[in-house]
Amino acid sequence: MMKKRGFFCFTVFILVMLCPFMTIAQEEMTGEVNWVGGYVSGIGYGTATPSKNKVIDKLKAIRAAKVVAQRDLLENIKGVRISSQTTVENMMLKEDIIKTRVDGTIKGAQVFKQHFEWQGNVPLAMVELRVYMTGSAGGTTSKSLVNTLDLDRKYGTSYYPIPPIPQGTPSPGKPGVSPPISYDSSKPVTGVVFSLAGQPFERVLLPAIRTETKSKRKITIYSVKSVDPKIIRTYGVVRYADTVEAARKITYLGDNIMVVPVVYVSNDNSIFIGTDAARLVKETIRFDNDYLQQAKVAISSE
Repeated sequence: MMKKRGFFCFTVFILVMLCPFMTIAQEEMTGEVNWVGGYVSGIGYGTATPSKNKVIDKLKAIRAAKVVAQRDLLENIKGVRISSQTTVENMMLKEDIIKTRVDGTIKGAQVFKQHFEWQGNVPLAMVELRVYMTGSAGGTTSKSLVNTLDLDRKYGTSYYPIPPIPQGTPSPGKPGVSPPISYDSSKPVTGVVFSLAGQPFERVLLPAIRTETKSKRKITIYSVKSVDPKIIRTYGVVRYADTVEAARKITYLGDNIMVVPVVYVSNDNSIFIGTDAARLVKETIRFDNDYLQQAKVAISSE
């Protein structure tokens, strides 16, 4: 980190010497899409040509850094996958209103971190901007990415109940074997974690959890259609964790979390669980305990 920072300072210093009348922004894209933290970030570095007014020089450097951070944030947001087929960039290209909303969200993005220092008489600034995926992840609900993309109205307008699942159907890929499922059966289930156990899966805002019958019929167990639209605006559809243990610590899921092993991930990035597990999920959301409708769902990488 020190070497990287030192190189930046040296580069900025040389640029300032070569360009005595310019405000300079370093084009370094270092933000990220952090699914576990629930945010997208953009980072920018900037400086300004030294003048006799240090207050103005400082403001110019910070403004330059913020401009780069906004560009970085935009590029990272564009790459966020809404589903396996759609990215934010796809949606922006198709709908001008979404492009306008995304631009507005970026301009109003929260300054998460800001650093400023003087290198001699050269002002150096760093700005990190963040846009949170949901209102519950941070910031405000109205400025979240889910709200910006209007996902509750586009995808969550019609409730999709789990249809009947045939009895006696073996788990896909493991004939006659049902993967172990852990939870306290003496109490109502409060949430569910789907454990990928290292299987490759591309994280998306709107995942789909399915099962497959012996006759190859695919049944959707959980999707955006399972969630109350009001919940989508605040909590989104899913939370992500790197481990099952970390997922268990997500307060929103409650204190009796059911851990369901994933059997496989399909080519279209859908998560498939065994039919026994699917029937159990269906059984545990009965009697006014529909934790799926409240999006009390997490996906763990391990």
